[in-house]
Amino acid sequence: MGSVLASHQYYYPTNYPKPGWAEQDVESVYQAVISAMQDTCNELASTHILEAISFSSAMHSILAVSHEGIPLTPAIIWADIRSSSLARELKNSTTGIQLHHETGTPIHPMSPLCKLMWMRENEPQFKKAFKFVSIKEYIIHKLTGEYVVDYSIASASGLFNLASQQWHPVALQLAGVSEGKLSRLVSPRFTLPLSDDACKVLGLSDVKIVIGASDGCLAQLGSGAMSDGDLTITIGTSAAVRRAVTEIKDPQGKLFNYWLDDKVIISGGASNNGTVIVDWFNREFEKDNRTLVDFVSDALTITPGSEGMLALPYLLGERAPIYNPEAKGVFFGVSVRHTSNHFKRALLEGICYEILSMVESVEQVHGMSQRIFVSGGFTYASAWVQLLSNILNRELIQSEVADASALGAAILGYQALGKTLTINRNDTLIFSPDNSFAQAYSSQYKRFVTLYKALEPLFA
Repeated sequence: MGSVLASHQYYYPTNYPKPGWAEQDVESVYQAVISAMQDTCNELASTHILEAISFSSAMHSILAVSHEGIPLTPAIIWADIRSSSLARELKNSTTGIQLHHETGTPIHPMSPLCKLMWMRENEPQFKKAFKFVSIKEYIIHKLTGEYVVDYSIASASGLFNLASQQWHPVALQLAGVSEGKLSRLVSPRFTLPLSDDACKVLGLSDVKIVIGASDGCLAQLGSGAMSDGDLTITIGTSAAVRRAVTEIKDPQGKLFNYWLDDKVIISGGASNNGTVIVDWFNREFEKDNRTLVDFVSDALTITPGSEGMLALPYLLGERAPIYNPEAKGVFFGVSVRHTSNHFKRALLEGICYEILSMVESVEQVHGMSQRIFVSGGFTYASAWVQLLSNILNRELIQSEVADASALGAAILGYQALGKTLTINRNDTLIFSPDNSFAQAYSSQYKRFVTLYKALEPLFA
């Protein structure tokens, strides 16, 4: 029976050098990864033998590297929308519709396809690049000396054909890159040995690297939500709603479809705006380092519905289900009686309404969900989980392990070693909706949808 033996976190900044840009320094990310691995290995060295390290990673990042493996650019991450105009033009074309269907990735500035199109036109280092890789690929290369990418990360790039599990020639042509400029495609269970240099840095020997998959897909696996009808909701910095499926169905083009492994596709929608919105409010309007729990506690001193105030939480544009990178944050219905806590509640409710809209999109395609699992940083504030249950008017299941993606990576790592990891699922929390709020939230949600539709033309 598996259990968490150690957990370590290191943080690194995201830089916003221009409006719409979001970048990370990959060396800072790499050093954070190394520090977390060293701390974990040191903590367990006297009691356990380490056989493998399995990776979970965020999706949609891209950077250029030289032949020597030196970064030529910062990593352009999922929140970056600098390629909005190129994405808009491609999305509305026949080619864009076909690519969404065949790659599973919505045409949006988050997509590495659109980022490469922008780099091709604007980045001086584009022609000098030896490879274009994600943050995960860069770290794997630093640890092993090999450029490889798993089907899961690749299928979120907009450059990968889901059916053939090969790079998509039309997408490559649009991006202006050849297959040789990208990493070798491998299964998420593919393993590589640590390089001699990495072994010295980490103080390890005879340890395998399991390539692993993307954080979103692994959250499904780590949540134990692999049965037909299981739906997961993850709210961390960003947010997502997902179902595990074996065939692609997306007639309205509102969903992503990414490989978890060689047989299972994770279908759903993702939002740019999760706890990052709470961080923004605390940073800009609170001067005493308020935590997420503090923020939620403040918000819930206000009655449901925020006394008529609505918030469109689109501070970073939005992905599913509206796919509008130009969308902006809005507070509507503000009056002199509203306090800062009203704004906080309106933001939390707005994020939950956005989750509800994604749940509706997923269930319109894949049918009603039988069980809904929640994970991510927002679960540290149980009152927010209860608020989401009330707004969805659905029962939510929360595992004791908040980081379902890391747990999914562990499960996949065991599978790569030919072993089975059984997780104790008895330690769960059940959040049941308070039906007395159903009508009020239903009314507010309709106003939320109406407000966005009314303002949508003004965001262009």
